[in-house]
Amino acid sequence: MPDHNGTSDGLEPLRDDRFPELTALGDPALRLAGWLIHNKDFEQLAQRTGIRVPAGERGAEARQRKQWLPVLLQLGKGDKRKLAVPLYERYRIPEAYRAELERNTKLTHVTARLPLDPDIFMGSVESLVKALRELRAHGITRVCLGAPGQPSRKRASLVDIGLPADRKYKNKVLTGEGAIIGIIDDGCALAHCDFFKRRAPGAAIESRILHLWDQGGTGDTAAGWTVPADFYGLELDRTAINARLNAPANRNGDLVREDSVYAQLGYKIRERATHGTHVMDIAAGAGQSLMGMEGVAPGADIIFVQLPTEAIEAGATALWRYIMDGATYVFERARAKNKPAVVNISYGGYDGPHDGTAELERALDQLLEEPNRAIVLAAGNGFEARCHARTTVPRNGTKSLRWIVNPVDPTANDVELWHDDKSTLHVRLRPPSGGIDPAGWVQLGQASTEIKRTSDNKTIGYIEHLPSATGNHSNRIVVTLNGEDIEAEGDYLETDSAINAPAPSGMWFIDLKHASGPKADVHAWIWRDDAGSSRNAERRQSRFHPSDAHPAHTIAGWATGRLTISVGAFNTATQEICRYSASGPTRAARGNVEREKPEVYAPAEEDARGRGVLSASALSARPSRMNGTSAAAPHVAGLIALMFEYAQKHASGAPRDLSADKIAKELRRNAKTKVLEVNRRQAVDARVPIKQKQVIDDLVPSGKTDFTKTMKKLPQ
Repeated sequence: MPDHNGTSDGLEPLRDDRFPELTALGDPALRLAGWLIHNKDFEQLAQRTGIRVPAGERGAEARQRKQWLPVLLQLGKGDKRKLAVPLYERYRIPEAYRAELERNTKLTHVTARLPLDPDIFMGSVESLVKALRELRAHGITRVCLGAPGQPSRKRASLVDIGLPADRKYKNKVLTGEGAIIGIIDDGCALAHCDFFKRRAPGAAIESRILHLWDQGGTGDTAAGWTVPADFYGLELDRTAINARLNAPANRNGDLVREDSVYAQLGYKIRERATHGTHVMDIAAGAGQSLMGMEGVAPGADIIFVQLPTEAIEAGATALWRYIMDGATYVFERARAKNKPAVVNISYGGYDGPHDGTAELERALDQLLEEPNRAIVLAAGNGFEARCHARTTVPRNGTKSLRWIVNPVDPTANDVELWHDDKSTLHVRLRPPSGGIDPAGWVQLGQASTEIKRTSDNKTIGYIEHLPSATGNHSNRIVVTLNGEDIEAEGDYLETDSAINAPAPSGMWFIDLKHASGPKADVHAWIWRDDAGSSRNAERRQSRFHPSDAHPAHTIAGWATGRLTISVGAFNTATQEICRYSASGPTRAARGNVEREKPEVYAPAEEDARGRGVLSASALSARPSRMNGTSAAAPHVAGLIALMFEYAQKHASGAPRDLSADKIAKELRRNAKTKVLEVNRRQAVDARVPIKQKQVIDDLVPSGKTDFTKTMKKLPQ
C-alpha cells in the first residue's frame, strides 16, 4: 500500500552519519547545531545557541572573529577526571572547577565553551568536529549543549506554611542570618530598599547582596564591575554596590535614586517588574519599602546570578550551562565565606528524559554531595499545556501521537520521545500536507537526519533515533520542525532560504511501530517554546491533541534530580492546587524506578481570583504580583535558609551540618497532607479533559510544606 506520500511503506534504510564525532560525544541539541551550521540556518542557530553575527558593514569584521559555543562536559573516571591545564584556557573552563574537582570526588561535569572558526558562517562544521576530537582524546565522555497592597504587613503565606508569626522556633528568632540565598534569574533590583540591611536614619546604606554576577558581562567596568578570576562575565561585590548606593548623586536623603544607580552601573533593568526581583523578594525581602512585606528569610545574605539575555530569549536548552555555572558560583562564593547556601532556580522546560539522568540534573546533584548546600527548583507550569503524551505500542503493533503546530509560530518546534531499550521501535512522520523525505520508517541508530519537502528538496526539520547516552537504558527520538518565519529580523544574518523552508502548520502524526522486544511504554514531551520577554508574545507553544495529551509526568525536566527539591504551587486563600502546577512522577526506566515529585507545595496565589504573590517590583517601591511555581519555589528556598541558620547557630553542638538529602527527605515526609483541594475552576472547565482529581496521587504525593514539623526532624 502506498503511504501518505505516495511512496513505499517500507523501512527507511540506515543513512550515513554525516557527523559521527557529534554522535559519539554529543547530545541531540549539539548534533542539531552541526546541521544548522551545515545548512546555514543562522536564525535557528541563534535561537538555540546564542551565536549571532551582525550582517552589514560591521558584520563583515565580526565574521572574522572566533565564535564560542557554551557546552557542558562530562569527565571520565579516576585519573581522567583531571583536566589538562591547557584545556582550561583553550575551552574557557572556569578556574573554579579545578578546586571543586579536587575536593568533590562526585563531580563529573564542568562547563566550557567550544571555539568555532568564522567559517561556520560558510557552512563548515570542521572546527566543531575538531574540538570534539580533542576533548575525546583527553577523556571527555560527553559534550552537551545547554530545549515565566497594603503598608508594611505580614505575608500571610508564611504562617500558612508553618512559620510562626513571631518567627520563633524553640525561642530563637529565625531570619536566615548567616545563610546565603542564591538567586539564578533575570533582573536584580540591587537599589531596592528591601535588599538593604536595616539602619538608623541618616546612616550609610549597606546592601545584603554579597555578589551580583552578570554572566553576560554587560556592565561598565569603570563603575566597579570586575572580571571574576574563576569565571567569565562581570561581577559586583558588596563593596562596589555600597559605593554606588551611597554616592551623593544617587541619594535623596535616605532614599536612593534607583534609575541613577542602574544607569551608572550600566546594568539594565528592562521592566518595572522583573522575574528575578519578585523571586528574590519572596525568598529574602526585608519588607522595608512603604508597601512591602518581609520575605521568608529577611536576614539572609544574597548572591544573585544574572542570566545572559540571549540565553533567556533562546529558552531552556540554551540556559543549561549558565544554570550549572550559576549554582557553582554561588556555592564557591559561599564556601569562601564559610556559610551554608541554598540556590533557587525558577526556570525550566519540558525537555529531557524526566528521570534525573540528564546531564544538568546529575551535575546539580553532584554539587549537592557537599554538606550545607541545597537547590530548589520550580516544578513547572505544564499541567494544562498539553506538553506531555504517553502511549503503549503493543508487540507487532503501531500507535500514533498527534502533534499540533500553530500557523503563527516563528520559532522552531521540538518533540522528544523516550522508551525502554528492551524494545525496538521504528518511527515515521506524516505531515499535515505535502510529501516529506524520509517518508518511511526511521530505524534505531539513525543520527540527525534532515527532513525535506519532496516538492523542492528544502530542509524543514530534523529527526534522529538513537540509544540514550545518559545511561538510563532507554532509546530516544527527537523531532525538530522549522518555524514559520525562517528569516531573522533586524541586522543579523538570514537563514539561507534556498536550502531551508518553514515546516507546514497543522496536525502532524508521529507513528510508532513495534520491531522487537516486549511492548513499549512511550513518553513524549514537547519542548517549551515560550521563553523570552513580552515582545516575543507571538511565540506559540505547539501541543498534543487533547485525546493524546496527559498531565502526569509534566514536571519540568530539570526538576527531576535525586537531591534537588522541586516545588508545586497552591493558593493560600482557597487551599486549592494551582491549575497549572505540574505533576509528577519521574519517568521509570530499566533500573531506574519512578520517583515522587514534586517534594512539596508552596504558595503561588493569594486570593480567590488566583492573583499571584505580592512582591517587590524592580523600579518602584510599589509591589506587584507574580504567580506560577516560580513564586512557590523561593518560599521553600527561604525556609531552607532558616533551617541552615538554626543548625549553624542554635542547634545542640552547633554548628551542625545539613545534607541536601536530609533536607529534601524531611520536607517531603513532614509536609501537611490531605489539606490541599483540587482547583474548582479547572474541575468545570470543559477544555481540560483530564482533571487534577484523576491524577491526584501523582500530582500531590506529599502535601504543602510545613516549616515547624520539618524543623523537628533536623538536628536540635
